[in-house]
Amino acid sequence: MKNKILIIWEKWIDPFGADIDETKWNSYHEDNDVDYDLMLEDEEIKSKLTKPIKVISTPMGLIPYNEHTSSSKIFNFWVGHTNFNVTKEISDIIELCSGVEILDIFTRYRFRIGIGKCFNDREIMTQIKNKIQEYFDDKKSE
Repeated sequence: MKNKILIIWEKWIDPFGADIDETKWNSYHEDNDVDYDLMLEDEEIKSKLTKPIKVISTPMGLIPYNEHTSSSKIFNFWVGHTNFNVTKEISDIIELCSGVEILDIFTRYRFRIGIGKCFNDREIMTQIKNKIQEYFDDKKSE
């Protein structure tokens, strides 16, 4: 283990909702040789022209995925890339830092945290790094 720990922080991008704001549904009205006024009178055809709805599967069933249910809109997620193993002891240190409301360990060198909205993300990240550095310094002096 090197003397100084390193955590590189990266804003987490939601793989399902990154394009929610930019998503535009291409209407079938772009074809010029179809009489859409006549088609819209038929309910079956009209129902097929509605905008598709994104859904995600959760433990509570399928829920619509929109700007109100997108995890990137609800939580302030950050990914930490480390030069040390994220062990059980390290995960306990991270979880006990005030402001950390979610912790997911992805790999032995990568984890994701969700920071509460009432906390300053940079202060929480600094606190995590300092507490982990203290842990390694104490371990080294034993």
